[in-house]
Formats: sequence, structure tokens, C-alpha cells
Amino acid sequence: QPPVRPAELPHSPDGFVGRRAELAALDAQLDAGRRSGRPRIVVVDGMGGIGKTALALHWGHLRRDAFADGQLYLDLRGFSPSATPMTPAEALPRLLLSLGVAPSAVPPSADSQAARLRSLTDGRRMLIVLDNAYDAAQVRPLLPGNTAGLVVVTSRRRLLGLVVREQAVPLGLAPLRPAESADLVAGCLHESRPAEREALADYCGHVPLAIRIVAARALELPDRPLGDLVDELRQGRRLDAFAGSDGPDTNLRTVFSWSYRSLSAPAAGLFWRLALHPGQGVGAPAVAALAGVDLPRARELAGELTRASLLHRTGPDRYQFHDLVGAYATELAGAPAHAEERRLALRRVLDWYLHTIDAAERVLQPHRPRFDPTPPSLVEPLRFDSYADALSWCEVERSSLVPVVRAAAANGLPGHAWQVALAASAYWYIVKRREDWVAASEVGLAATRSLGDRLAEGALLTRLATALCESRRYPEAIELYQESLRAHEASGYRDWRPTTLNSLAVAHAEAGRPDHALATFALARDEHRLQGNRWGEGVALQNMAQCHALLGEPEKAIARHEEALVAVRDTGDRYAEAICIANLGEAHAELGDHERAIRRFREAVRLHVSTGNAHGRARTLLELGRSLAGLGDLAAARSCWREALAVFEELGDPEADEIRALLREPAASASV
Repeated sequence: QPPVRPAELPHSPDGFVGRRAELAALDAQLDAGRRSGRPRIVVVDGMGGIGKTALALHWGHLRRDAFADGQLYLDLRGFSPSATPMTPAEALPRLLLSLGVAPSAVPPSADSQAARLRSLTDGRRMLIVLDNAYDAAQVRPLLPGNTAGLVVVTSRRRLLGLVVREQAVPLGLAPLRPAESADLVAGCLHESRPAEREALADYCGHVPLAIRIVAARALELPDRPLGDLVDELRQGRRLDAFAGSDGPDTNLRTVFSWSYRSLSAPAAGLFWRLALHPGQGVGAPAVAALAGVDLPRARELAGELTRASLLHRTGPDRYQFHDLVGAYATELAGAPAHAEERRLALRRVLDWYLHTIDAAERVLQPHRPRFDPTPPSLVEPLRFDSYADALSWCEVERSSLVPVVRAAAANGLPGHAWQVALAASAYWYIVKRREDWVAASEVGLAATRSLGDRLAEGALLTRLATALCESRRYPEAIELYQESLRAHEASGYRDWRPTTLNSLAVAHAEAGRPDHALATFALARDEHRLQGNRWGEGVALQNMAQCHALLGEPEKAIARHEEALVAVRDTGDRYAEAICIANLGEAHAELGDHERAIRRFREAVRLHVSTGNAHGRARTLLELGRSLAGLGDLAAARSCWREALAVFEELGDPEADEIRALLREPAASASV
């Protein structure tokens, strides 16, 4: 009898959008198989509802003419309402029957069935879609030996065994791009407006199944504006919006549960514990803290979650939930049975952040008064060997720091809240992340007051005032500095007093009162000397120098800057040294000595780069450009201003306007 030409691909739903790169990748594998004469295997993986089956079927129908000998399709039930995935012993007879083997002629053993499958597909141009696979062992016996076609396997797991042993090509699916998901909404809801489509697509996390479920709900309410529906959905639990009424495969919560129940018990425990992390992304050391395991074990468990498409890697040792998967994990974490372990896991991760940010602060600002963190950590925090390492960790964790402070305050750990806010202010001061600094300091200050801790309150008042001063909110800053001094007096702790005096004087200077500031700086300098704090003395001296400059006394300013430079170099603080050198450059420029000023500015820029002070680098570049322009090198000046402008724009600093004005001046334009 002639070979049977099966045509088993199920219907491909209308409205398929996007996935151009993935469709092209499938085309490339088809072409490679034709050239080599060897079967090609593609494993399409991704989270539940992301569109793996839709991609395989859509491509299969598009390219059906390329498979003259037909298409085989089999749902392997790897993740489904049935608790039992299809076994090879069940799958192989089905494939043989599809290829025309009579039931009575199906070989008795799985091995002989697999051999017959390879014989029947040998040299044939066929597409074989093995959908919803559980693992590589389930798929391997179903693979042809020498077909001229293509095998497409879909799974929520990575199936790395097929990649390693069978040289399968992995093809991971991410959520749709925003424009693509809006197009999908438009295809489902033709009368919707663009803004409504975008809102719905965003609410659905750009996941195709989620979009189709909510779109079906919208079709049941044709007289209801789509925007109103989205607003209503936002009021409830996130996953309630994706509970379709036509069975478990249209209920996103249930779809995710099929992946969750496939996990080992330790990985399942980590899955819901990750929902307790306050930030969006999480690093492997924080994963270890949440799980209460060591770092290698944390990486192993996180790897299991990524292979199950319940977590994705965003960088080396960094992980993140998709929003909808995170909502599912949060629901699991809230179960009453998890109450005690939820409390312990949260305490461990907040301990880890507290003691790690404290370690970073000790490297970033070693001369600043500080508190030893309490209580002792339940987990091992990170340690930093260099300034660059500490700053790099803070940059990576930047989006988590304010949420950590808020989570501590909201979960009955006010001591953690104010201590993290205080320690993190060293980082925010360096990089000028003022909004984060103010937000965390306000929460931290409230935490100290809830504890009645006047000592901690004084410290938080000083740091919040400095954040406001950096934000040019000088009257508010001055008021808080004065309140901080009163708190220092009430607590009997005077170590913070000269630091607060120095900062108060800065606010007076910036507010246009250099005489008042100079006297306060002198008081701060004297108190630092009494405490033997050479670093604090140096900072006060350079601030005094700035006041002399404001008062039109450049010679006195240079003398004070020289004193300050000696003092800060004695302490090894390269951050303060860079500022002092830049200030010296400004003083020389004020006297018209631009050549000496340029040397100082360039030295300061190098130091600013090495210490991560982007704001200081931009300020120094601005002044360097002015001195270069003073010597007639307008092209070099313009280059400096452009570089400074890019930094200020990234920081959202209003000084960007000053540079834009310089670049618009005719003299600057003439240098092009």
C-alpha cells in the first residue's frame, strides 16, 4: 500500500500576531534540514499561555507545502488537567496508527515501536509536532531517525537533554512586544480604541492567553467601554481577571498550577518565597536568604524554576518573575499554612539587605559616623573588597532598596527600615538618586519615631535634610537640620553634631547666606578637630573655601582648598579628594588662571569616574568647558558640555538647562 499522508495539525486560531524572529528561526531550521538531509529538532519553550502551541501550529500551516509527506501532531499532556503525562508506550502506537499501521500490526514493545516509527519516517518530508512535552525522556523515543522534515517540540521546560544529546535548537518565547499585544487585542476587539488596547495588553502582561481570556469577557459586555472593564479588573486580585468559564485551559491560575505542581518540593517552596522579595528583580544571594540555603543550592533551585519557565534570568545571578506568574506566587505565599515560614523568610532577606548595605556603606563612606546594625543577621551578608564592588552592588540593587525599606516598615521591622534607609543614603549621596533618597528617608524617619529612638531620629533627620538640600529645597533642609541638632542634644550623642553642622552650613550657603554659612562651617571644623576627625575637618575646610569664593575672596578660597586637600588625602577618601580638586580648579578659574584650572579639572574628572560620582563629573566637565572656552578652544569646550549634558539628563538634574543654554550661544555654535 502507498504510504499514508497524515494531516493532523489542529486548527490554527485566527489573529496570530508578531513572532517574526521566531517564525524566521523555524524557517532557518527547515532550510538547514533540507541542506543536510538530517532531521532538525526545535524545542519551543516558555511559560504557560505564552503561545508556544500557537506558534508551532501557525508556522506549520504556513509551511505545509514544504512537507509533502504530511504532518503528525500529538499532545503529550505534559502540563494539563490530567496528572499523568502521556508515556512513550502510549504515544508510539498513536503515531504508528497515524502512519497507517494496522492496530494488529503494532509491535508489542516500546523499543520495537520506536524502531518501526523510524523506519516509516525514513527519508520522508514530514513535520512532526510534539506538543506540551513534560521532559526529554518522554520525547526521545518519539523522534524520527532520518526524516527530511522537521520536529517541533513545545514545552514549558527547557528540555536541555534534547539540546545536549540530540542537538535540538532551543527557541524561547517571551511575552509579546507591546505593539504586538495591542494588535492582538485589536484582532479580538475590533471596536476598541488604541489607548484601551494598550491598557488591556499591559494589564495582561502581554501574554497571549491572558489577552484572549479578558477579550472574551469584554465581548460578553459589548455595551461596556473597555477602559472601564480594565479599571474594574485592577480593583480585584490580579489573576481573577483571567478565570475563563470554558474549562481549566482558559483559567490562567490553573494553567500556572500545572507548572507549579511539576516542581520538586524545595523548588516549589522557593517559588512562593520569591514572591516575598520586595523588589522586581532578585539576585542569587537574596534567593539564598529567602530559601534559607547556601548559594550553590539557591542557584540550583532557581535553575529548576527557570527551566520550568516560572522564573527568567535577567543577567548573571539575577532573576525575575513575569508579572502574572509573580501574582500567582504571591497568592500561594499568602496561604495561612505558610504564615510562620513567610515571617522567617522575610526576616532573613531583610537581614541580608540590612547587613549587606551596611557593608557597602563602610566601603563607600568609611569616615561617616555610623551605627552597628542590629539585630545580628540570620544569614551571611556580602562583603566588599573594593569601592567599585560596593558601588556596583548598589547599582544592581538600586530598584530594590526603597521597596526593602518600605517592606521592613510594613512588616513590623522598623529597626530594619531606618537602618537600611540610613546606610543606603551613602550610595544615594554619591549617585544623586534624590527621589529614592527622600522616599526612603521619610519612611526611615517615621520608623525611628515609632520606636521613640531619638538617637536614630537625629541621624535620619540629618540624612533626609541632606537629600532635600541636594534637591534644592533649602528652607525645608535647614529646618530639618536644626531639628536634628535638637535630637542630638536630647539623645546625648554628639558624634553626629559636627556632621550636621557642616550640612546645615551647606544649606545656608546654597540659600545665598555665605556669611552665616562660613561661621557655621568654622564651628563644624572646630568640633571635628576636637573629635579627632580629620576627614570631617577636611570637608569643613573645603566648604569654608567655597564660602570665601562666594564672598569674592579667591585667594582665601585657594588657601582653604589647599588645607582641605591635605586633610582628605590623609584619610584616603578619593570621593572627597575629587570634589576638593574640582573646587580648586574653580578657584583658579575665578582668578583667570585657566591653564592651572584645566589641569585640576581633568584630574578631578578622572577621580570622579573612579568613584562613580556622575554628578560631580558632569559639574566638573561644565567648568572645564568654561576654562577651555576662556582659552579659545571652543570645540573642546562644546565636547565637554555635551558629555556633561548627557549625564545631567540621565540624572534628571535641572543643571541640564544651564548647559543647553551654553550650547545654544552663538560663540559655542561657531566652533562647529
